[in-house]
Amino acid sequence: MSIPPPSEDPFYAPGGRSGRSGRSGRSGRSGRSDKAGRSRSPGDLLRSRRVEIKTGVEAAARQVVYVSTDSRGRPIEVSGTVLVPSAPWPDPGPRPVLSYGVGVHGLGRDAAPSHLMRSGAETEIPLIDLALGRGWAVAVTDGEGLGMPGPHTYGAGRSGAHTMLDIVRAAAGLDGTPAAGGPVLVWGYSEGGRYAAWAAELQPSYAPDLDLRGVAAGGVPSDLRAVAKAIDGGPFSGLGLAVLVGLAHAHRDPALEAILSESGRAAAARAATLDAAGLIVEFPEPMHRHTVREEPWDEPVWRELLDREKNGRHRPGAPLYLYHVAGDLLVPTELGRELLADYTARGAQVTWAVVRAEEHLAGAFAGAPDAVAWLAGRLG
Repeated sequence: MSIPPPSEDPFYAPGGRSGRSGRSGRSGRSGRSDKAGRSRSPGDLLRSRRVEIKTGVEAAARQVVYVSTDSRGRPIEVSGTVLVPSAPWPDPGPRPVLSYGVGVHGLGRDAAPSHLMRSGAETEIPLIDLALGRGWAVAVTDGEGLGMPGPHTYGAGRSGAHTMLDIVRAAAGLDGTPAAGGPVLVWGYSEGGRYAAWAAELQPSYAPDLDLRGVAAGGVPSDLRAVAKAIDGGPFSGLGLAVLVGLAHAHRDPALEAILSESGRAAAARAATLDAAGLIVEFPEPMHRHTVREEPWDEPVWRELLDREKNGRHRPGAPLYLYHVAGDLLVPTELGRELLADYTARGAQVTWAVVRAEEHLAGAFAGAPDAVAWLAGRLG
C-alpha cells in the first residue's frame, strides 16, 4: 500500500478531521479559542488514527494531531505518534510515558518522523525499541512544522520543548496509557537532546501537571551560534542554513531574514522544502555565500536571538542525564561540559557521561543503553 506523505494526506491538514475526534478544553491549563470559539489548550488531542508501524517490540500505534505552543506563545497544531506496548504493564502503578525527541530530520514537512515511522524509513526505531522493551509508552512528536505545514522551526528551543511536553498530555488514555498523572520521562539526542534539555528547563512553569521523573539529553547543541561556526564550511554546512531558516520562521522577525542576499533568499526557500540529507547535499558552501556580510551570526539581531536560544538559563526541576561523545566535532564536546556547569550552578541534579563513539551521529546509538538504564532508575 502506498502511504501518502503529509503534504498529500488530509490527516495532516490544519483543522482536518480525518481520524478520531479528540478532547478539548481540559481544565488546569490556560488556552485560547479558535475561530469557531472552541477552547484550545496545550495538549488537547484534536484527532488520532490507528496505524501500523513495524517495531521490534509489539505495540499499538496511533498518529495524533494535538495543540501545542510556538516560540511566541501562540497555539499551533502539531502531529506525532504514540506507541504503547501490547504486553500489559507488569509493575505497580500506571505505565510510564516517555516523550522521545528525534535528531535532525530536515525542514520539509514530509520528513516528519510520524510518516517515516509508518513507511518504514525512520532510522531511530531501534532507539524507540529500547524504551518499548521496558514496557513504557513512547510519544514521538514531529515538532513544529514537520508533518503539519512547515517549514520546521529547527533549533527553536521553546517550541521544541512545548511539543515534547504537550504530546504526553495528548497521549493520556490512548491505547492503555494512563489517563493522567502517571510518571513521565523525556529523552532525546542531538536536536532531540536540545529540546529534551529545554523541556527539563521549562516543565516547572509550562507543564507542572506532568509528573516528570527524569530527562536524558545527549549531544546537546546548547549554543547554536557555537555549533553553526563549528560546522561552517564543513560537510554539514547545510545545517547552518537550516538554523537560519528554522529560527527565522519560529520568531517571524523580518530583521532576521534581512541578513540574506538575493541568492540567499532563494537558497532559504529551497532549503525549507528539504530533508536533512537534501540540506547537506545541496548546500555544502559556507554561510557567507548566502548572506550580505562575511560573519552573519555576528549581526546584532542574530547575536541577541542566539543568546536567548541557549540552553542552561533555567533550572531543571527533574534530574537530568547529560551525555556527549568525546571529541565530538559536529556538536563540540565542550558545549556539553558548559551546559553541565550551567545546570550545576543553578542547583540542578545532573549526571554527566562521556560516550565512546567515532563521531556525533554514532553517539546516538552508543549512548542509548546507558541513557535508558538511567531513566529506568528514576522510576524506582
